[in-house]
Amino acid sequence: MWIAAPKGRPWRRLACAAVVLASVAGACSGDDDGITASPDPDSTTSGDPTVPATSTAPPEAAPIDAAESGACDPVDGAACLLPWPNDRYTRPDATTATGLRIDLPADGPPSNADGVPIDVGEWNRNDGFSPAAMPMTVIPGLDPAASGLAPVTDIARSLEDDSPLVLVDTVTGERIPAWAELDADGGSPDDTALIVVPAVALTEGHHHLVVLRGLVDTAGAPIEPTEAYVDRVTNPLDQHDAALLAALDGVGIDPADTTLAWTFTVASGESLSGRLRHMWAETAAELGDGAPEFTVETAEIGFPGVRGTFEVPNYLTGDGSTGSVLNNEGDPDGIPVRNGSMTVDFLCTVPPTATADDPAPFVMYGHGLLGSRSEVLGIGTLGGAVGIGFCAIDFLGMSTADLPSVAAALEELTLFRTQPDRMQQGHLAWLLLGRLLASDDGFATDPRFQDGFGRSVIDHDQLSFLGASQGGILGGASTALSDDLTQVILAVPGMGYNLLLPRSIDFDEFAPFFEESYPDPLDRMLARELMEMLWDRGENAGWAQHLTRDPYDDATTKNVLILAAFGDHQVANVSTDKLARTLGTPLLEPGLTDGRSTDVDPFFGIDPIVDLPHAGSGYIMWDFGTPAPPIANTPPREGDDPHGKLSDVPQALLIVADFIGADAVINDACAGEPCRTLDE
Repeated sequence: MWIAAPKGRPWRRLACAAVVLASVAGACSGDDDGITASPDPDSTTSGDPTVPATSTAPPEAAPIDAAESGACDPVDGAACLLPWPNDRYTRPDATTATGLRIDLPADGPPSNADGVPIDVGEWNRNDGFSPAAMPMTVIPGLDPAASGLAPVTDIARSLEDDSPLVLVDTVTGERIPAWAELDADGGSPDDTALIVVPAVALTEGHHHLVVLRGLVDTAGAPIEPTEAYVDRVTNPLDQHDAALLAALDGVGIDPADTTLAWTFTVASGESLSGRLRHMWAETAAELGDGAPEFTVETAEIGFPGVRGTFEVPNYLTGDGSTGSVLNNEGDPDGIPVRNGSMTVDFLCTVPPTATADDPAPFVMYGHGLLGSRSEVLGIGTLGGAVGIGFCAIDFLGMSTADLPSVAAALEELTLFRTQPDRMQQGHLAWLLLGRLLASDDGFATDPRFQDGFGRSVIDHDQLSFLGASQGGILGGASTALSDDLTQVILAVPGMGYNLLLPRSIDFDEFAPFFEESYPDPLDRMLARELMEMLWDRGENAGWAQHLTRDPYDDATTKNVLILAAFGDHQVANVSTDKLARTLGTPLLEPGLTDGRSTDVDPFFGIDPIVDLPHAGSGYIMWDFGTPAPPIANTPPREGDDPHGKLSDVPQALLIVADFIGADAVINDACAGEPCRTLDE
């Protein structure tokens, strides 16, 4: 199957094989978009119900001089938006939770090869930067190792008193663990980005300080700060300068001892999740304890599942198909207005042994990269053997149908908002799928989900979510607002596509589009950071802080089981570890055999599971013998990719079966040894 090339710039054609290479089982099944629209002008709502606040109150600070907002920062001449992220690219706004509004210079973001700039309007709706932001700057001639910067293999070094890298949450005063690396895809040593990667998600609404000090070049000579930076800290002229000096003073660092320092503010919960929370609040209020309208189609002979459709309020423009955006043009915060309804396709498998007296727990299954709901048939067949039912829908915005929009966005990033906007509509559909499984008015009313006496075979008290690969990256957003489920399994997951993409072989098929359109490596680094600011709205990075603790209003606190594969070629282990630290999921020890990891302290900052059996969240690493991942921000390519191998491990299904029960139990799955399945 070939994807039709949109008109305009010359396009490479995307074959379905590209999706298969990205580990999408069944991506070429021929499924359609999974939706049809039913516009209904009478259902369009007006007004804007208040979304409950969840973020910590922003720090008190002097008003920012508006004249200094939205301009390039002269302390790093390599690119307008460096250092990144940076409160100099904001303006004051008393209507937001942080008191700020992003104000990117119109000519600051990179233009593509055709000279088309990025329209910054959608980014300027945010009230801060991504909780997954990776601070970056260019330090010409830098030698990170000789400078003593903490590498990914020794994150703890960043917390030492004399660390040349200091990352601080200025609201709490706490140091944040991080590592530093030069972009392996960079150009010359004089224009390669130094990337600071926080080892945990940055707290919503909080102000942060980045400090680099005592740096040396490849000849061992000290690197002097730029004249613009020296002038800034010796002759402060505006509120940004004053805020920087105050932050440095707050952590006891003399500005004269720094090579470079800057501050930035992370977006609030309202900015990150307010759109979808508004959509769900309106939808849930309309439903009450009920479920959306649905239909069940007669399955063809030999078909092992149940196909059907259900109605979802449409908050996208037009018919909501790929390429559409949220219907929010007139709202400065992006809160959308309902635009009729759309019909979403579902696919379920019902265990043949399920009865009203012994009902089946059901699991909502989130598919892999740019795949489709048809993937549920494989795991659904396995689940049926142990009495577990499965249901799935497509991840709108990140499904097979969205391939043309994804490719278009990589060539012109102004178009990128179509992806996270449709993702949020898709998460609303997932919430409604959960309601159909949990409510007595949902699937339980249909004969295909009943025994021969008209009684439901669905265990309404045992509903879970299992997301695999992409499903594990988006699953936090699909479940964080739900009060219909408590257990969430994220298989080979991560958070922050800005961290994931350079470290994933999945991007190999899409990189040519991106590189042709944005040939400068530094531009691509900044582009990924900009993309993440919108991606946050639909992936774990924007939701994880409310999954296992500090739940949103009317949502349940989730138990989260993370299942990972060591040396994963597609979802980097460093991203999985970052997710585990953010969620606070403890590790089933021993995580790996001694010497398998190149880290000084494998699983740094992740507490162990103390007693077994363990009730609650947990993290299990599986070793298939794949070599340890590279230290640089490049994909692992050595050995067999273990990314999809967990599905072939019988213990893994048993682990899932134990966890989806009411107590979310994790047993001693590997008899006190590292979990391994090694080729003989």
